[in-house]
Amino acid sequence: MHRDLIDPGETTAVGPYEITTAVRTAFDLARWVPALREKVVAVDALAHACTIALEDVLRLRRRHSGARGAQHIVPVLRLADARAESPMETRIRMALHEHGVPAPRVQFEVEAGGRTRRFDLAYPSVRLAIEYDGRDHRGQERAHRDLLREAALVRLGWTILRFDAWTVYCHPARIAGTVAYELRRRGYVAA
Repeated sequence: MHRDLIDPGETTAVGPYEITTAVRTAFDLARWVPALREKVVAVDALAHACTIALEDVLRLRRRHSGARGAQHIVPVLRLADARAESPMETRIRMALHEHGVPAPRVQFEVEAGGRTRRFDLAYPSVRLAIEYDGRDHRGQERAHRDLLREAALVRLGWTILRFDAWTVYCHPARIAGTVAYELRRRGYVAA
């Protein structure tokens, strides 16, 4: 169990319970979660779900600069992105980061077939997209929609790389290698 000083304004009431605010919780997660990857996963998820501004977490870090683990806040916030819609998308992004692959755009939108489509991650300049396919993509109806969506995007010149949970958890280097290879093959130049 961690004990820490919590200033007034860093808690809120939920029913009969007093809990830390989302910003304070993000501050604590960025300090206490053991691995950088999982720190970023936690902060991304909280920032997305609670629509907190990451700048507010940084302000809290300045206010508590001497707090245990405060040195972890800035590296986490540099990698965090509140647009990430799932922890697995963040884990893919972190696998790329950990293996030196340039950062992709998060939740990139494309017009295709008269509709706005969105990729989990993308390198728009070379039309390379990355999608996490979770359990919800396995049902027949969803798989069919995914195929139609992908066909419309392929007609526009996009290549879509898909990764599942097993690959994300067990083979992050394979993800990074595949993406790096595709970027090199397309002549990608980081901005």
